[in-house]
Amino acid sequence: MIIAIVNQKANPDRSVVACSLAVLRAGSGRKVCLVDVDAARRGYAWSIARSSTGLRPWISGRTVSRRGLQQDIENLIPLFNDILIDAGTRDTPECRCALIAAKLVLVPVHANEVDLASQYALICRLNTARMYNPGLRVLFVMVSGDTDLDEAERAAMRAYVSRVMSASLASTVLHEPATRDYGAGRCVFDAEICDPEQAAEIRALYDEVFMPVPVQNTALTTFR
Repeated sequence: MIIAIVNQKANPDRSVVACSLAVLRAGSGRKVCLVDVDAARRGYAWSIARSSTGLRPWISGRTVSRRGLQQDIENLIPLFNDILIDAGTRDTPECRCALIAAKLVLVPVHANEVDLASQYALICRLNTARMYNPGLRVLFVMVSGDTDLDEAERAAMRAYVSRVMSASLASTVLHEPATRDYGAGRCVFDAEICDPEQAAEIRALYDEVFMPVPVQNTALTTFR
């Protein structure tokens, strides 16, 4: 399964979510590759640090070669069960290729970023990708601060999601996944005992990503 993680704002939540889902997926016995096409290379640096510290499960990290992402994906498909692509924020050829190749696109969005004017470029990019990849599933996930979402924020998010063809809204709400530092190459599942709420949120999102129910559910669920 190929999954692309993309957003419009340059915040680290996208990379943190990608790395955490990769660890959970690899922990289930799958061969997982984390491909990083974002200029910041957070995901790739994380995978290198994880490998150097000997943490398990081990995650194979890659960046884009000179041949380009399309060729890289074709070469990786026979080697891995799942490929997670940190597709970044910019409208690059690599990002467009990731969206077209993916079975699912995951879009983490902060509650204070739900501004249709600033998000217009990403909306267009996702709708264009679905024209080339009609089977593409687009799943938005709300990222909140320490406080729960109010009704106005929920309504704004639903309006945002409705602008993307056949997109859905995850029932899971993540509370600031990038604010916690678990150490180089580590994630919440390497420190689950001390951060059970954060781990529970990522596990719930994992279920929605990899084991979706057939009936769409747009209610927002929080563990707080």
